[in-house]
Amino acid sequence: MQLNRINDLDQTMHLIELTAIYPLDYKAFFQQGLRDHPDCFRTSPGDERWAYFPTEGTPESFTLAAITEQQELMGVVSFERETSRNMRHKALLYRMYVSKQFAGNGIGKFLIQNTLDRARQLPGLEQVFLTVIASNVKAKSLYSSFGFEQFSHEKNAIKTSAGIYYHEEQMVLFL
Repeated sequence: MQLNRINDLDQTMHLIELTAIYPLDYKAFFQQGLRDHPDCFRTSPGDERWAYFPTEGTPESFTLAAITEQQELMGVVSFERETSRNMRHKALLYRMYVSKQFAGNGIGKFLIQNTLDRARQLPGLEQVFLTVIASNVKAKSLYSSFGFEQFSHEKNAIKTSAGIYYHEEQMVLFL
């Protein structure tokens, strides 16, 4: 899928599903996001053992990426459906990140719209959850524009190595 022009960008954007066949460096891209926005994520660059991409080996889960004509990553989002029988009506949207270079051009909206369009095709899926840092007003506004509603607020959910606390909000979209 492609979008011919993104707001102020004179570029064509393509939507792909990241799989092991794509040589794009998801790990480096996402770790740059962790460095650029340490106040917007639960993890920091050295915290995780990295798979090539987070949804590897899960048939009803996926990681979408917006890329330029030159195969440069612009933004990513992951989606993972619960696997246990009693929880299969739920899924998680996570690791949403748009590069600083491309921020403010509708890429996040494009990624979420395509993720939700695909999620709605999954039989029996009823709810999509996400967690967002409470102070991330732009992200909360974007998620709310798709119908996500806050259902929980956790104070001091994250404590950085510098002793700074961040609150988190959990949001849900009923499909």
